Amino acid sequence: MTSTADRVLMTSDLSFDQRMCPHVPPREEPVRRIRTPAGDEAWLVSGYAEVRELLGDSRLGRSHPAPDERACYAGEPTYDQVTAADHQTADMLHSVLRSTLKPYFSARRMLALRPALRQIVDDQLDRLEAAGQPADLRTGFSTPVILRALCELLGVPEPDRSRCVTLMAKAGEGDLAGLAGYLAELVGRLRENPDDSMLSSLCAAGATDEQVVQLAMVLQFAGVGATRNQIDYGVLLLNAHPEQRAALAADPEAMPRAVEEILRVSGSASLPRYARADIEIGGVTIAENDLVLLDLTLANVDSAGFDDPGRFDPARSPNRHVTFSHGVWTCLGAPLARLILRTVFEVLLARLPGLRPAGELVPRSVPLSGGLPERFDVTW
Repeated sequence: MTSTADRVLMTSDLSFDQRMCPHVPPREEPVRRIRTPAGDEAWLVSGYAEVRELLGDSRLGRSHPAPDERACYAGEPTYDQVTAADHQTADMLHSVLRSTLKPYFSARRMLALRPALRQIVDDQLDRLEAAGQPADLRTGFSTPVILRALCELLGVPEPDRSRCVTLMAKAGEGDLAGLAGYLAELVGRLRENPDDSMLSSLCAAGATDEQVVQLAMVLQFAGVGATRNQIDYGVLLLNAHPEQRAALAADPEAMPRAVEEILRVSGSASLPRYARADIEIGGVTIAENDLVLLDLTLANVDSAGFDDPGRFDPARSPNRHVTFSHGVWTCLGAPLARLILRTVFEVLLARLPGLRPAGELVPRSVPLSGGLPERFDVTW
């Protein structure tokens, strides 16, 4: 299933409506029944207003009262296990996650993180340039930058970081055991010698070792793929709009607004939720325990929410996209993702103003988030 954002970038000469996948519902049908990549029935919600309304509705949650009987989205254990908890466990994890971790994404924390992140980006760009061109932006730059930033955020000790980045990369390919084992080992050390790191704070908040490991892994899975795709698409978008790219290079202070537009256009995975009661919306009734997919990508290109939504406008204001969800489901890691993207594009525009794709790119069909091929070769 190729995402709308993929088709936006691959067929930029077409109108947005022409770029839509054949299965995408029209604006007059913002809530409709579909079959998921796993083969189960679900409701797809694609209208901007409807998505925002449901994101603020307490009758939707991540859990299902009978996890073994629930409809699944992806049909992939590494993803569907996130929604496998019962109501009580899911609500507890959500509460712990927000109350304990929110301070680690505060404006003060992000400001303190900026110098370290700038050093990470510069260092990784040095390595990319040293490898010669063409180079794979994903494996040589984007992924390691994000993983190293996560290590900094989590408080992984400096001597362990190379090992942790390697294990995180393997986990992203489906090998979870190594990362889970390392995190369990680190949590054990933090129990004996607490510090002010995020993982240590989770321990102090009363989370079990298993819960700390699970939350750390959720942070990785929630952030790496999405932020990496946003870097990919940002490079493509700025390459396709050289005048806007030059303007941003001349005025880095305009970058925060440009990042918001990259976030809007680059798309996001559908959020799987389960109805905890019957819900009337968009002229239909979603029954209790039904699977609901909140399609943030389509909501971000809904003309009911944005003027001329098919146009890439780095100066767009206001830009109330839902890439990071909304309300109680707003992504805790949004400040970090924004900081990474701003730093990455400031550095790339300054150091590699001619950065561009090397060869033709064909989007891959991935049920979770779509995106570019595993390799994204670039030259400069």
